[in-house]
Amino acid sequence: MEVLVEVHPKQKMEKVEKMIEIISPFDGYDIPDAALGEPSVLPSALGVKIRERLGESKRIIVNQRLADVNELFVRSLAITAKLFSFDVAFTKGDKPRFGKEVTHLTSEKAVEIAKGYGVRSGAMVSLRKTKEEIFRRLDTQADFFLALHFNSLSSLEGLEKERIIPYIIVKTDKNTELIKGISQPSFEEREVPLLIQDLDVIGVRSVLLSAPADLDFFRKIAKIL
Repeated sequence: MEVLVEVHPKQKMEKVEKMIEIISPFDGYDIPDAALGEPSVLPSALGVKIRERLGESKRIIVNQRLADVNELFVRSLAITAKLFSFDVAFTKGDKPRFGKEVTHLTSEKAVEIAKGYGVRSGAMVSLRKTKEEIFRRLDTQADFFLALHFNSLSSLEGLEKERIIPYIIVKTDKNTELIKGISQPSFEEREVPLLIQDLDVIGVRSVLLSAPADLDFFRKIAKIL
């Protein structure tokens, strides 16, 4: 089982260095792009830093909001991803805080472009959709899907688990209030080790852990997994 960690770019280098040290035991990382439409450090910039520190063995997925970019940018990103051995996950993204939405490309088209450069590329899938809608979403050439709104093993029943990466949001003592404002299911931290084992048993190959505003969770879980 491959265990990935969601890492949000920090704006101070000393915080970036500390974060990389804490997450170093895990198999790979997923880096969001301008979450909630707010400006942030580019995922590829943080990806390069992680690659330099932790080496080629780590899987790095950089996310790209398609609400903000045109085809030229996607092609440039694909070239960058190829150079640094990144995967790319495309998402429409929330409305940007500044400027206007571009929305020139669908995630399917962006995946097609990136794969043309030899880059492993994926998209998002919401597990709260109907099974028919999910099957249509999976019926594309994406290499993987970050599965949002994951709430139990039953939500993956009948799906192609090899390409699905369940997004597991972890509620801890430190982030309880923050989690209340997130419109996705969450799991208590004590549930996570067994949940990962159960997902492994049913054929899921990768999971993505997110513990918003609580890096200490990753120190603790790394000792258990």
